[in-house]
Amino acid sequence: MKMKISNSIEKYEITFDKITQLCGTNISTKSHIINSISKHFSSEKYKEYEEAYIDNIRLDNEIPGRKQFECNRVNCINDVINGIQYSKTSILGKCVKEVIGQFDCQNELAKIDEILLSIFQRVNNSFFADEMVELQYTQEDLFGMIQHASIRTNEDKDVHTLDNYELIKLYIDLIGKEQELLPEKRLYIFENIDHLLARGEYINVVQYCESLAEKTNVWFIFATSLDGYIYISENNIEGINVINDIIFTMPDLEHLKSFIRENYPIEKEWNNDLIKEHFVDIVQKIGRKDFMLDFSELVILKLINDSNLIRETWNSMPKMPEIQCLLDSDMI
Repeated sequence: MKMKISNSIEKYEITFDKITQLCGTNISTKSHIINSISKHFSSEKYKEYEEAYIDNIRLDNEIPGRKQFECNRVNCINDVINGIQYSKTSILGKCVKEVIGQFDCQNELAKIDEILLSIFQRVNNSFFADEMVELQYTQEDLFGMIQHASIRTNEDKDVHTLDNYELIKLYIDLIGKEQELLPEKRLYIFENIDHLLARGEYINVVQYCESLAEKTNVWFIFATSLDGYIYISENNIEGINVINDIIFTMPDLEHLKSFIRENYPIEKEWNNDLIKEHFVDIVQKIGRKDFMLDFSELVILKLINDSNLIRETWNSMPKMPEIQCLLDSDMI
């Protein structure tokens, strides 16, 4: 579906899907889009200085309800850890509360309750016998004890010892369990995730989320700006938006293949895999006015990299029509 986001000066349009990727290096525009989405679908009231965000989103030309999604925003690894740790509002906390509610454990709780009451009584008799105060205990305190449980790995290590990839995978696992226990329409926004993961790890994470989104009513937005951080599949390609000097939304794969075949300066066999391979390397540069390196700049860059033992060459010699295309300012 199409999402339109406005600010005081202009309007932006992106494709919003169950897997949405916001690429490109126009950080201010990208931040405004993310802030608008997360603010609209939050339960927070707008502050006085946030008037620009009020009803500034349209989904297929309609203002969506603020409760259409339960929105969660992750912009650093601490946000991931907080979701894994036990608290009333964390993913883990909500899941454990639901699981305990499903258990038939009244007898066990009654026994623990009786033991704790006995301990408190003994302390009061020993320490507060002649005082006007005493320690008191209620059954609600028992659930408070559960909330203070520490989360550790199977090897008895603190979760902070896990690397970013392990933490994010665990976080997404918990999202899946939450959808099973407490199914809701949820949206998770991952900002700057390319600064937390290696390129292959990012692709694995988005692919994993894609399979989760197919099975449950959970939606994902991934914001990246580093080269190569893009996951392309036939199912999600139209959810790729490149935000640079312009906003470019990827068409479906067949349309893209047809465009390249019709306009590429020489005859070449294009298949889906080859197109995906090329677009992984170029997608962050689409819509940027300064994407072309001068030939001498490429040579200098190669000389510096060669001197640091990073040796790369072109895979093949470009044909003259390809060179002419790069020199022509008006090919289409």
